Amino acid sequence: MIDILMSTYNGAEFLSAQIDSILAQDFRDFRLVIRDDGSTDDTIALLQNYMAKDARVVLTEDDRGNLGARHSFFELIEKSNAGFIMLSDQDDVWLPDKISRTLSKIEEMTAANGIETPLAVFTDLTVVNATLDMIDKSFWNYQRLDPDISQDWKKLLAQNVVAGCTLMINRTAKSVVLPFSIPEMMHDHWIAARVAHHGKIAFLAEPTVLYRQHGRNVEGAKNVGILYLGSKASGILGSISVYRKAAATFGDTTAYELLKNKVLLNLKRLT
Repeated sequence: MIDILMSTYNGAEFLSAQIDSILAQDFRDFRLVIRDDGSTDDTIALLQNYMAKDARVVLTEDDRGNLGARHSFFELIEKSNAGFIMLSDQDDVWLPDKISRTLSKIEEMTAANGIETPLAVFTDLTVVNATLDMIDKSFWNYQRLDPDISQDWKKLLAQNVVAGCTLMINRTAKSVVLPFSIPEMMHDHWIAARVAHHGKIAFLAEPTVLYRQHGRNVEGAKNVGILYLGSKASGILGSISVYRKAAATFGDTTAYELLKNKVLLNLKRLT
């Protein structure tokens, strides 16, 4: 069984297209487990309508209110007992074979590494606008990111190349991603780096998601150029406390090493 975990917040505008694309997957043995983070629009009514039509859609009971996307996702992860866990945004569209392709890769990894090894798989995305017109066929190309750095956890810790909406992890990975102890990091960055450090992470160099950009994305895709990287560079020194926390939490690295990796990896994005 696979649990697809979704955190919603005032997402009614694009939510139906996302849920429809998940329910239409060619692999059907999953639950779509949703935690609402305090929506005030029509999100809850929309979710209740889907629940009435398809038993695979589950809305969790939660009275903790608005936690923000990071902590909302970890609430969902903590409650899941599925063999494999995927994360979903509320505003994208999944390609029809997203689950089956990702599952095939993680099952291959399980055969090679065993079920006791924390495992993760991520993929590329196609960047689209609000009406799903293509901006770039590859998120990695658009962002000038190299997914190969995921094989070096210290580089991955310095620069995230993993979009959470493409992630699949196994149940064993929960033991290394919980508890979430650096809240300044995005949830996908933390998950990817922890699994890369303690287990194995791999990627599919093909898109599985239409990554919708509409101006209200929590993170989103940004066209990378000198101005963008300049803005990132200006914030690096301000993030030194996060590097110190990361070095203390992960061990076998220093804040200086992470800072150096970050600078070098961003300079490489300009070439």
